[in-house]
Amino acid sequence: MSNRPWSKDPRDAKSVNFAVLTHYLPVTLFLIVVSALVAALTQFGSHSEKADALFMASQRGHEEYVKQRQEYLELLDKRGYDSTSGRFEPGDGQEAITQEQVRELDAMARSLNLAAARLKNPDPLADIKRGQLWRLVTPMFLHFGIMHIVFNMMWLWQFGLVLEMRFGWRRFLGLVLAVAALSDLAQGLWAGAGFGGMSGVNYGLFGFLLLRGKLHPSPEFVMNPRTVSLMLIWLVVCYTRVIGPVANTAHLVGFLAGGAIGAANRSEERRVGQEC
Repeated sequence: MSNRPWSKDPRDAKSVNFAVLTHYLPVTLFLIVVSALVAALTQFGSHSEKADALFMASQRGHEEYVKQRQEYLELLDKRGYDSTSGRFEPGDGQEAITQEQVRELDAMARSLNLAAARLKNPDPLADIKRGQLWRLVTPMFLHFGIMHIVFNMMWLWQFGLVLEMRFGWRRFLGLVLAVAALSDLAQGLWAGAGFGGMSGVNYGLFGFLLLRGKLHPSPEFVMNPRTVSLMLIWLVVCYTRVIGPVANTAHLVGFLAGGAIGAANRSEERRVGQEC
């Protein structure tokens, strides 16, 4: 693809500057900048406290369970609980346990049991159901390594450059959010909420371009065959797990969702003097 929409002559790159890019590609640039900032601030997801609010569901359940359990055991010891006999036997200087204290310990035990059950069968939509709707799309900003973010941003730039220029930032943003929500939802329900990356969105943008170009032919949407082959081969390779754990469901559903939207889309794109 050749993409220099900011110039009257597609071969002339002298007119490229940051002001022009931000005018024509605000969403693409925003996604790239925020992804880079998140990677830096969370140390590629390793800083759990800073990254936690961006996952589809909080990943701090185990940490909170361990903390609660430790507090419960310390309180049992303080009340004189003997694990051998299963009774409260206050030692010297300790007062006999009261009914109110027993009820407090029972409430803590019930809370611990519920927390343990959630860890065994976590609900990926738990925080979303509590009103944290941003978690449906924010996993796209999380990346877990330099190569992870470099390749995702490279493809985002390639696809975003074409689509945001053609359709404007509003419709492009709508496409990104729709694909992100659908691919994240599918991945979370299939394999849990501990995932992140822009690749589901990228496959959605790829699917949109591919299907729209195939079903509604236009010189504006001619994709390089090597790009198509590479994206499809990578989609299959990821399923082999040769490169480690990958959010394959997000890739596949993102591709299908973007393709479906592209197939249904026949609106006139914004003309800005771009060729690809």
